[in-house]
Amino acid sequence: MSSGYARTSCFFNMTAGERIDIFVRNRALRLDWVLKTFFGRLALPFAVTALILTIIFIIVISRAIKQRRVSRKCYILLLNRAIGDILICVCALFLAGYVLLSNDINRDIVSVFDLFFVASFWSAMVSYVSLSLMKLIAVARPFYYRREVTMRRCVYTMIFSWLVFLFMAAYALTSMALVLIPSLNEWSGCKRETCLVIMYRSRNVLNATVYFLTIITFFITVFFIRRSQRFIDSFNRRSDQESARTRFPLWKLALNVATFGFLNAFYVIFGLSLILNTDRCFWQRHEAEMFRLLGLIRITLEIRVILDAVISFFTDFQIRRGVLELFHIKGNRIGTESRNRIFQHSSSRDNSSTGSSRPARMDAE
Repeated sequence: MSSGYARTSCFFNMTAGERIDIFVRNRALRLDWVLKTFFGRLALPFAVTALILTIIFIIVISRAIKQRRVSRKCYILLLNRAIGDILICVCALFLAGYVLLSNDINRDIVSVFDLFFVASFWSAMVSYVSLSLMKLIAVARPFYYRREVTMRRCVYTMIFSWLVFLFMAAYALTSMALVLIPSLNEWSGCKRETCLVIMYRSRNVLNATVYFLTIITFFITVFFIRRSQRFIDSFNRRSDQESARTRFPLWKLALNVATFGFLNAFYVIFGLSLILNTDRCFWQRHEAEMFRLLGLIRITLEIRVILDAVISFFTDFQIRRGVLELFHIKGNRIGTESRNRIFQHSSSRDNSSTGSSRPARMDAE
């Protein structure tokens, strides 16, 4: 009966150094297969699809904002989220090209590209938290909202958020440089299990904080909006129409936050498990398995980008209209509900323009 393996004496006369060399090369080949499969072949179609849909989304949103068919202060925050999505799609494409075309894959380059996937969490958090706070202010203090929540301040919030992200990216890249660059490593004395582990754990803590802050802020907003509903009903209809026209609907925000919460949860759980693991050499001892798991989890982030664009097309009339105009598709019938929204939007704009000129100027900011 066969024993299931071929007997050989090829390794009997080898030195310990030669056997270690064979072990290292076999381990490298296994890791190369994992990177080419999960960061290359599997990730590539998702990254391409997500990038195309996000570019279309940005073009449509930009046109709608310029034509003032949507609330500029709300939709520019959705545009901010799309910028983060573009960044992770571009990084995923470059990484896929690198691992597929390279004969000797450097795992450190893969780790550098992975740093920028934090942009997906960061841009979504800034956008959804800002939208939640804007809705809360619009409901609780509508006159303060029109005076203080301006388009200029929304733009400043976006710029400041990306400056903070650049600072975080610089910290991560500096930590990697202290370990990977020989001259800096000799000066710092950093190792993978010391400086890099501290950096990755701090990044995972940031991801988890951003994730839970986004969800908690949304639920707090919903709670206070429900409590303030009676107070809102006491306003006159004209004021209610004006404030409704400037706000992003709560159910659409809920759908976006739900997509964010479900598909990003895998990445957060993965990061928290690494934080709770006290073995600082765990990643290096199970490198191929960890990269395989990370590759699959990163695909869920790209799926979230795809779903956000698809959901926006089916739930937002202005985005759907912009996509049809972008591809010169005509002859589609507009449903009764969509037509009523158009007429209501037009009438509220006419009322606001013939009424007080001050709120109209504020909304145009």
